[in-house]
Amino acid sequence: MIKGILNSERTLPYVLMAPLLVLLFSVTLFPFLWNFYVSMHDLKTTNLQSGAPFVGLANYFRLFRDPTFLHSLKISSYFVLGSMVGQFGLGLLLAMILHYHPGPARVFRVIFVIPWILSALIIGYSWIWMYNYRFGLINSLLRLVGLRPIHWLNDIRMALWALVIANIWRGTPFTMLFLEAALKTIPSEPYEAAKVDGATSWQSFRYITLPLLRPAIAINLILVTMWTFNLFDTILVMTKGGPANATLTTAMYMYKSAFEYGLLGYGSAITIVMLLINALLAVLYFKTIGRRA
Repeated sequence: MIKGILNSERTLPYVLMAPLLVLLFSVTLFPFLWNFYVSMHDLKTTNLQSGAPFVGLANYFRLFRDPTFLHSLKISSYFVLGSMVGQFGLGLLLAMILHYHPGPARVFRVIFVIPWILSALIIGYSWIWMYNYRFGLINSLLRLVGLRPIHWLNDIRMALWALVIANIWRGTPFTMLFLEAALKTIPSEPYEAAKVDGATSWQSFRYITLPLLRPAIAINLILVTMWTFNLFDTILVMTKGGPANATLTTAMYMYKSAFEYGLLGYGSAITIVMLLINALLAVLYFKTIGRRA
């Protein structure tokens, strides 16, 4: 009987997919369900042994009355927007340069991709030294041109943008490679027809390149937004959410709530809200950019 089931053309694909489904459940669905279960309890590091009382949606209601959580959403929105604009703009520019100048592209492509393959912790420590007030490279260049050095990571007004610059430096290579690969899929016929009609380079870029790149742009923006919104390790190394919560993103607040303050149930509620925000942003991107594509 089992041999007959395995030999059946209808059931064989499901049998072959069973190990994959088990693995998928183990590494994605089960952690999500467990995290949601924890978020429904008042679990703390102080009551792990005695048991946590069931509180239902109390942690979620508490979130949106928490001024620190609302502040972290504001900081995350600035961080994501600044990083996304910088990564996409520089990534598209570099992708165009490498696409239309294939000769030197082989060498520069390897150089440009180095930030992407480095560990986030290494990048964080490297930028700490670059931002150092006395010996950092950036302040040394400012002194060289006659400007005053800046306390990049200790100034409330500058700390967040210092993180944005570091994140742009790390994430731009991904956008560059992603969009360069998409550029190679665009056929040459539309450009030749536009050239015959007298279109300028800007008109070809605006009316041919950008519309044909929209599917790739939508996917790239979704990935960059999610990765930036969930970024944690670089911020932990560089600022730990300071000074005065100036760089306290939602991911950083989730870490502090769960592992510094010991509020495991509350931290789990923050992760569920972050997941919902990621899903909402993905839907918005597909509706605005993907539908036009």
